[in-house]
Amino acid sequence: MMDTKQLKLMTLTDAVERIEDGMILGIGTGSTIELLVPEIAKLIEKGYELKGVCTSERTAYQAKALNIPILDINDVEKIDLAIDGADEIDPNLNLIKGGGGALFREKVIDAFATRFIVLADQTKCVSYLGETFKLPVEVDQFNWYQLGKQIEAAYPVKAYRRMVEDTPLITDNGNYILDVEMTSQIDPYAFHEYLIHLTGVLETGYFLDIADEAIVGTETGVKILTKSH
Repeated sequence: MMDTKQLKLMTLTDAVERIEDGMILGIGTGSTIELLVPEIAKLIEKGYELKGVCTSERTAYQAKALNIPILDINDVEKIDLAIDGADEIDPNLNLIKGGGGALFREKVIDAFATRFIVLADQTKCVSYLGETFKLPVEVDQFNWYQLGKQIEAAYPVKAYRRMVEDTPLITDNGNYILDVEMTSQIDPYAFHEYLIHLTGVLETGYFLDIADEAIVGTETGVKILTKSH
């Protein structure tokens, strides 16, 4: 049995092959992307002209330390290719993201990109969204508790404020995250539509119809999933 890090490492070769000289890259957040960032730095050392827009302060810090030029999202005309991880991938290439707490910035950058590729290991592939992972929802600090109660009253779910060592996690945008646990399959389109209109919800961790391709490390090799797959 390979461990998840080995499976993640398998995806890097295919990811790097999709990076072309001159690109502006959307660089995601999470354990798989932490492995990819040094590979981007190696391309620059080889002479590639690449610039990055990062989905979190943490990724930006890692990228800058490796001399990858980083731009602000508001200073670019386009992002050629975004590469990010995922917490769940369903058969239609829809995702749940936000386990790392960066879901709002991830969605801004991944949706803005001309092409968006997901890197993951086989444990992230599910039959429906919410099967194994709670849905992160970024919410305002002011009414987080009331939002959780409102969501629980409308759907058969449990909403928990995300904590890190007994203190609430604060996102890069200064918000809290509610992790919403689903007890059964819920239509992601309808649930997202409900959540996004609640006052105090900034964004949900549903990434629907955004990903173009997923590169998945499995025990039997790398699997490429595309929208038509």
